[in-house]
Amino acid sequence: MKKIWNQMKVKFRQLPMRIKLTVSFSGPMILIFILLLSVSYRIIESGYEEQIMYSADQSFEQAVNFLQNHLQNMNYILELVGSDRNLQDMLREGDYWGRQETGDQWRDYWRINDIMTSLELSNKMYQCGIYVPDELVYAWNRYHFFPESDLEKKDYYSDLCDRLDKGLIGFTGLERSGLEIVGVKKQRVAMLKKVYGDEVGDGSACVARVSVGADELERIVVNSDITQKGLSYLIDERGEILAASSRENMEALSESGNLPGYGRNASWQELRIGNSSYLFRQQNLEQAEWTLVSIIPRQAFYRQTYLMGMTLIFFSILIVLSIFLISWVLGKYYTKRLVALNTRMKQVQDGQLSLDMEVEESDEIGELFRSFGYMTKELRKLMLEQYRLGKNVKTAELRALQAQINPHFLYNTLDLINWEAMDYNAPEIMEIARNLAQFYRISLNKGRQIVRVEEELNHVRAYVKIENYHFDNAIHLQIDADEGVEELACINIILQPFVENAIMYSIAKAPDRETCRIHIRAACEGQDLVFRITDNGFGMSREQIERIFEENSYDVSHGYGAKNVNFRIKLCYGEEYGVFYESEIGKGTTVTVRIPAMTPEEAERKLQ
Repeated sequence: MKKIWNQMKVKFRQLPMRIKLTVSFSGPMILIFILLLSVSYRIIESGYEEQIMYSADQSFEQAVNFLQNHLQNMNYILELVGSDRNLQDMLREGDYWGRQETGDQWRDYWRINDIMTSLELSNKMYQCGIYVPDELVYAWNRYHFFPESDLEKKDYYSDLCDRLDKGLIGFTGLERSGLEIVGVKKQRVAMLKKVYGDEVGDGSACVARVSVGADELERIVVNSDITQKGLSYLIDERGEILAASSRENMEALSESGNLPGYGRNASWQELRIGNSSYLFRQQNLEQAEWTLVSIIPRQAFYRQTYLMGMTLIFFSILIVLSIFLISWVLGKYYTKRLVALNTRMKQVQDGQLSLDMEVEESDEIGELFRSFGYMTKELRKLMLEQYRLGKNVKTAELRALQAQINPHFLYNTLDLINWEAMDYNAPEIMEIARNLAQFYRISLNKGRQIVRVEEELNHVRAYVKIENYHFDNAIHLQIDADEGVEELACINIILQPFVENAIMYSIAKAPDRETCRIHIRAACEGQDLVFRITDNGFGMSREQIERIFEENSYDVSHGYGAKNVNFRIKLCYGEEYGVFYESEIGKGTTVTVRIPAMTPEEAERKLQ
């Protein structure tokens, strides 16, 4: 044994360093993982079985409680039927059942029917009735009235009579009852009790009944079954199945062997049916000759634990392979790749300025840190330089965009001033000149990008006043600004291009239009400042809107243009801000301009 061990050690020493590192790192981890996995699986398996049993107990006891509650309600309704004064008076007369006159019989029918109906109104889940002699005209109603012959036909009639004569409660099996004319007959189970006229033995007596639908019992039984292949059922002392969670499973298990029947209360016990193993529990219900039985296949435990085990095995294989792969990669990395990477980094370092890093380690990892520090610093320098160059390019682009003020507008306005002076020799020249001066003063803004919202709105007002001389005051501008908004900051000339477009593509495009209405709304929405420019122009289709930002924004015939303004906003504030269009042909266009809400000082700092 010692010789074999020594041979193994010799062979291990002869292995490459990469394999040694892989085995040394992955071997102990895989062994520990397998041990932990085995213990965890046993604990989880045990806990899972306890969880299933706990859920089964909870569902079973809940079903018993629901059934007991139904029985208590039915017994209570029978007590109400027996204590009803009108029914007591009718039974006390003695000759009630012997009346032959049809009119008297129908009057009795309606009196009793009203009693039963009133009880059902407050207990809609149950059906109330009594058994009457077959000779009565309403005996075959089978809703609130049932012929006594129905009881006499039952196999258990004698036992039922013994119980009822002793003042006890009796139960029928499954039977159909309901109004024949409306086709609502369905399977029901009834609780029976004898009702007397006054004292027991005096006057007449009848058998009262309260029934509940078999579908309600089945709903309770179905909820008590927690497994797919399991079975829960309600059985009476005569062996009749009143409700079952699955008729298909019921038939399959009945063919394989004998199922537990009516019996005493029992905790979970082992049950063998055919070649399969099961657990079953049964409990008698108070006030009824019923037993609730629940059967759980052992396969349900095995199936879940099997799936859990296969899942753990699958992930275990993945983890083991991952550990081995990581170990192999790390071993290869620390031996070959580390040296190769360090060598390449030194080659790069030799041709450039170096950065001496104070690293205590003198092995390959120390060399890697020094090389990495050098390259990181150089990369940082390049990134800072690239950032400065990019910022300068953006600033140059922004200045170029601001310089694109349409000279045609200046020429047209000066020409208009000339014609006004020549034709009218009127003071309007002063108004036009003043508006023109204000327009260009705000446009140029001494080379600065930031203006107050109040100045930007005045810029639009000046532009519209000048244009109204072209169009005989046909342009109606309305500006609404929330309190405090006018003191906020924005970049200049972001509203006038859209007002210009509203004019050029409405009244200027169609001279027969009488007016051009433009409404500007400025408001704060959260942390944003939002402008909405709405016009009553021709509107645009979805395709036209999509092409807006594809058009050449440097087209001098349309001033800055939508694309120009959108680009400037995104350049200054970021991609989440910009211009957004909403339009419908024939109803006009709404342009939304969204920028962050800032004071002039904050805006200047951001742009810097």
